[in-house]
Amino acid sequence: MIAKEVQPVLVALPRGGAKLGEARHHNLTDDPHLFFVHYWAVGDAVGLAKAIRRAVDTTNVVPMPGGAA
Repeated sequence: MIAKEVQPVLVALPRGGAKLGEARHHNLTDDPHLFFVHYWAVGDAVGLAKAIRRAVDTTNVVPMPGGAA
């Protein structure tokens, strides 16, 4: 995700029970600068999927046709 999307994701996932593993970037020369977050969680699959969906919805990700993400 891009820089302005990081904070909303860092807030959304823990609300759903996920724990932050790390947040980092992989390339210093990309433009826009991309960040990656790694989370882990144990729990109800449906609840975790909803938490992930809420986090993704805070970004500018465009859903694929047919509802696949």
